[in-house]
Amino acid sequence: MQEVQKLLVVNDLAIFVLLIMLVIGFLSFDYDLFGLSEPIIPIPKEYKVYFEFVPWLLFLLLSVDLFVKYLYVGRDLSYFLKEYWIDILLTVLIPVLFPLKFIKPSVKIYKSTKFVKSGFKIFQKYDKIFKLKK
Repeated sequence: MQEVQKLLVVNDLAIFVLLIMLVIGFLSFDYDLFGLSEPIIPIPKEYKVYFEFVPWLLFLLLSVDLFVKYLYVGRDLSYFLKEYWIDILLTVLIPVLFPLKFIKPSVKIYKSTKFVKSGFKIFQKYDKIFKLKK
């Protein structure tokens, strides 16, 4: 059980790093979404292709996270849906919202919600692990 929690923490850390990369990519290449005239973080345009893969890697890690959680709850679908409905919803929104990134409000709401949720989940997991060790 503790190995699963450690795997989830590592996965959440990887998701958090990808979210930071996503924000850096937005500040470098999609700065006009924020109403800016020039990028905050200047990254050469040649690197933009790498930042295009970040949302899909994020989607992959979130899907793995959901699968591990599904196995962790003993494949009880009703409990899984009741407990992790927001994770499922936000994971499904990645492929839906990213092609629509020209719509400013949707992207801003999605990014802030996902960033806060991931930070809160990481805090909870660390709290659980350190309580188990005491």
